[in-house]
Amino acid sequence: FRQNMFVKAISRLPLNAFRVAEAPTVLFTVLNTFRTAHSHALVSASVPALTRRLHEPRNVVGHVRESRRYAGHSHWQNIRHIKAAKDAHKMSQTNKHTRLIEVAVKTGGGSTDPKLNRALANAIESAKKTQVMTNANIEQAIRRGAGLDKPKNLKKITYEIVMEHGVLLVLDIETGNVSRFGADLKAICKKHTCRIARGGVKEQFQQKGFVRVSGREDGGTLDPDAALEVGIEHGAEDVIEIDGETKMCEFLCDQNDYYSLSKALSSNGYVVVECGLKFVPFVPVTVPEEHLDVVGRLCDELEEHSDIVAVHTNIA
Repeated sequence: FRQNMFVKAISRLPLNAFRVAEAPTVLFTVLNTFRTAHSHALVSASVPALTRRLHEPRNVVGHVRESRRYAGHSHWQNIRHIKAAKDAHKMSQTNKHTRLIEVAVKTGGGSTDPKLNRALANAIESAKKTQVMTNANIEQAIRRGAGLDKPKNLKKITYEIVMEHGVLLVLDIETGNVSRFGADLKAICKKHTCRIARGGVKEQFQQKGFVRVSGREDGGTLDPDAALEVGIEHGAEDVIEIDGETKMCEFLCDQNDYYSLSKALSSNGYVVVECGLKFVPFVPVTVPEEHLDVVGRLCDELEEHSDIVAVHTNIA
């Protein structure tokens, strides 16, 4: 009876994970373990069953794959990925509103008082609504906009990207570590099946000044035609209506006139939310709708990077 029980126990051993080369070692271990507690005859009778079990065909690869199937699905892994996504969103929002506050200070003649600088007051209010900008972040952005707290060792560079269907991108970069940013950009381009160009892209664009207004300080409706009349008197060449969460108008002008244009619009009661330089394509391209989603995902990821100031495309 004991012999039969032992043979059955040996036959049920999960030995699929053992390699064939380990069979003698397993036999030796089992023999020495049971020799002290049972008779030699009992163990000897069990050896054939163990030998057959060890030399049966083994699905070692399948066993290993099965053991790894659930790797990465631990509670901590889920928390880590969720936290990383939230942190990236917070960083993106912080960088965006920091730039808006800096621009508001510059366009307001360097005024750091929200009571005297309406654009700055709007930028601060918008930043606080996100609930990611602390008072310390806002104060630091105001100081940077006024030129009192400039970060050191920042380099301004431009990168060019080429995609399918003739889509071109120009990136304005401010980074303190060019090598690290280059590695980050290569990883992003590999993920979205595009490549970094070595020149020839920026020549397809012209640099223009731009001023964006979001409404009137008195709360009145934004009339693009009326705003354009004011803008033309101060160097505006064109106006573009932007539909989004807030209706805005973007004025294009010569790259040397954007500051005077923003001052003129602000003095005429318009709320200036941003101004600066941008790359405008000489010949805008039209791409298939399904490819627009691909470009949109790439631009979203690029804009979330803390070192990327602006992303310009040649899409119509």
